[in-house]
Amino acid sequence: MEAAWPRELAALLPNHRPAVLREAILQALDGGRTAHQLVERIQRRWWTHGYARALAEGHLASPMGVAVALVRPSTDCPDPMCEDGVTLHLDHGCPKCEQRRTDRRRGHASGPREKRPAPQWWECKGQGCTAASKGPRPADGLCWQCQERVEEAAAQTAAQRVSATLAAQAETAEDATRLRQTIRWARMLDKAYTEHAERGRTAQEQAEAQRQAEADAEQVRILREQLLREHPELAVYAQEQT
Repeated sequence: MEAAWPRELAALLPNHRPAVLREAILQALDGGRTAHQLVERIQRRWWTHGYARALAEGHLASPMGVAVALVRPSTDCPDPMCEDGVTLHLDHGCPKCEQRRTDRRRGHASGPREKRPAPQWWECKGQGCTAASKGPRPADGLCWQCQERVEEAAAQTAAQRVSATLAAQAETAEDATRLRQTIRWARMLDKAYTEHAERGRTAQEQAEAQRQAEADAEQVRILREQLLREHPELAVYAQEQT
């Protein structure tokens, strides 16, 4: 299919395969045409649709649009076997196209036909783009190449936003981890200080109890000696108790 473009047109097409042209070729193949039939379609339309003359006169503004128009399925006839007015399996004029032409002539003869505005040339509004095309102007005023660049830029912007969001989430997670570690460390220090204080209080209480016990023992000794002085007869009893 890529080798079927007229030599003059192929020289104007980009070296890579644009997505819009690839989709047009696949759509034409899915429409029930063989690659050979599509090659014949391209060569026929190049001459019968006036593209060769437009190129010679310098009016072929959008080579990519012409390439798509050469290969895409026709939308004029509802019969899938109609190939630009010829029924493929019968190899003669399509009756539906003939009927449509007859109805068109009758309508023209019966009364004035509504005049439709002729297709107008329009220029792409993309910055630095000089492409021009003929027919309906897209809503954004951009040619297909500028539209692809806009879509690619939008995809890159979305990817950058996702990366920034992930980085922010990672930073937040690191901050949360540091906060948990700080709280855990503070709790460990508080527990250590508390245990140290409790151990200090216990030692102080033990020392106080020891002093109190010694004081009580000394008081008992003094009372005992005084009692023995006053009642010597109790000395034997005191020795037995000891």
